[in-house]
Amino acid sequence: MTVRTLLILRHASAANAVDLADVERPLTPIGREEATKVGRDLAAMRPEHVLCSPALRTRQTWDRVRAELANQPAVTFDQSMYLAGVDTLRELVWQTGDDVTTLLLIGHNPAVHELAWVLLGEQAPQRFPPASLAAVEFDGDWPEL
Repeated sequence: MTVRTLLILRHASAANAVDLADVERPLTPIGREEATKVGRDLAAMRPEHVLCSPALRTRQTWDRVRAELANQPAVTFDQSMYLAGVDTLRELVWQTGDDVTTLLLIGHNPAVHELAWVLLGEQAPQRFPPASLAAVEFDGDWPEL
């Protein structure tokens, strides 16, 4: 059996800009700091692949995280993640190749928090504010998660 790790990350703090479409909201200065900090935390976890929503705030979170990583994992920006529910996120994870042992998913609430709850139960964080990270370790293949 292969030990796998799913890293679930909510994007960092984003602006509440009324003059922009939701998908175009950028990170705030605090959000940029949050993303850099979580990138430092993720560096030791060495994600091999990233699934990321294409929204500006998730892409900017990824850019800040990536700058802190020694390795440069492949990234997939998937449109279905933007308004995804937990079932869509799980299906995307299930499609991950067998060669990936550590997967980073960068998305939006409430789906990322719900995914953490589904997979971790009572061990899931009670709150999932911007730049929150949950790690799920398991033995087996991605479709078994």
